[in-house]
Amino acid sequence: MKPSGLMPDYSLDVLSSKYSLDDLPQEVDAERVHGKRIVLCHGVFDLFHLGHLKYLQAAKELGDVLVVTITPDRYVNKGPGRPVFTAEQRAEVLAALDCVDYVAINTEPTAVNIISLLRPNVYAKGSDYAVDSLDLTGNIEREKLAVAEVGGEFKVIEELTFSSSKLINDHASPLPIETSQWLAGFKARFSPSEVLSALDSFRNLKVLVLGEAIIDEYLTCEPLGKSSKDPVLAFRVGSLERQLGGSLSIALNCAGLGAQVTLITQLGNESADVSLVKQALEPHLDLRLVVSQSFPTITKRRYVDESSGQRVFETYDMKDGASDTSHEVVHQLEDVLKSPFDLLIVCDYGHGLIEDEVLTRLGRVTPPMALNVQANAGNRGFNTFSKYSRADFLCMNGGELALEARRKHVRTEKLMPEIQRALAATSVIVTEGDKGMLISDSTGVARVPAFAPFVRDRVGAGDALFSITSLGQALDLPKEIIGFLGNLAGAASVSQLGNSQSLKAVDIARHAQSLMK
Repeated sequence: MKPSGLMPDYSLDVLSSKYSLDDLPQEVDAERVHGKRIVLCHGVFDLFHLGHLKYLQAAKELGDVLVVTITPDRYVNKGPGRPVFTAEQRAEVLAALDCVDYVAINTEPTAVNIISLLRPNVYAKGSDYAVDSLDLTGNIEREKLAVAEVGGEFKVIEELTFSSSKLINDHASPLPIETSQWLAGFKARFSPSEVLSALDSFRNLKVLVLGEAIIDEYLTCEPLGKSSKDPVLAFRVGSLERQLGGSLSIALNCAGLGAQVTLITQLGNESADVSLVKQALEPHLDLRLVVSQSFPTITKRRYVDESSGQRVFETYDMKDGASDTSHEVVHQLEDVLKSPFDLLIVCDYGHGLIEDEVLTRLGRVTPPMALNVQANAGNRGFNTFSKYSRADFLCMNGGELALEARRKHVRTEKLMPEIQRALAATSVIVTEGDKGMLISDSTGVARVPAFAPFVRDRVGAGDALFSITSLGQALDLPKEIIGFLGNLAGAASVSQLGNSQSLKAVDIARHAQSLMK
């Protein structure tokens, strides 16, 4: 513990041990033996401010020894670009405070493990945690139970409050000024509770997803240089990561957002692929898997330079042509649609699953249909929206819109209503990368800016945006809220490698809250 009135002596040697938890229980037990009352605080403490200081000073007055533990970077769930400061930097700031006796970085997303380890007399939180409805994750309730189990007291500190997120939004936002201005107007028209209520309403939806399953592979490699005998570059192969893409990722996204999901899709008869998909999906949704004996699982492999993270090239492992499982897919559709659905999401990647027989059946479905028809290297531009007779909601990127219009240069705002009328759709979304999206409905066309402060990988971003905006459209949410949630999903997706993590309602809610401070 730091001697009173002296510079901090970092009794845990936190700077050299990287704020390890290893010695903390023994140190706290030694304080307790001497009759000291232990107070524990836990949080992110990103962009330390006066509210944090007042909270910690008030917490210290509740006992003799103040221990502060910090959420590690990987669990700071406030959107891409957060935390602004690393856990080590945040811990170093806290360790310099006279009122703080011990500092450590947690290994878990909540303080439950810390509470069990340290058995504090008091666990203190700020006044913004006094409202149960703001506990989106349920973590505070779990922490309260953990405190009760060790015989401690849960205490809310009523002191001057600030918000790190608001300070960042107002004074240090990584977003362009135009985006910040749009957010200011959005916050003036919609409250955080309206946005969170919209997210929560996804739980009422029963959704059917149909489309090709794709396995996305990321193979890291190290460039060795030019081959000595041929004019080619040589690479050393590194590690391989396999992810669920295509309709698999869309179904997982919708389930993670709270919807009740049924998925109809196709795989090849490779046992490893079938096992991978079933293990990942069956705990979360109703999987109606069609297995083809002659068409392999669509696998897209990206070769990634391990030092820069840049993709070097990619390969597609798939069979060209119409799938041999159309009859079985239609049979599954007929069977599943005996039950009512609120929404049918069709994700057509142009790799042969959705051809004539399936298209004919889709023309007769009764649930509202959200449609994404993707143009990619594997379908050579032959996959367009015009193959469908109807849709209620369309989502595409600017290149797909130009392909549909057969025009290289298009005025997106003018063409969107034309596409909308052609398929009798209620709304159309066109994504434009870092410029955000345009969304058109009966009231006109509106632009929603992008919220991604950086881009790591664009793979899966369109699917994430399509997933959440389809749910929003099914509930007839205001188009600005649909666009806001869609670009939050896109920002979450481009900040990670491919589809390494599916969308979760609580993650989107936390990011929405941080932007609306």
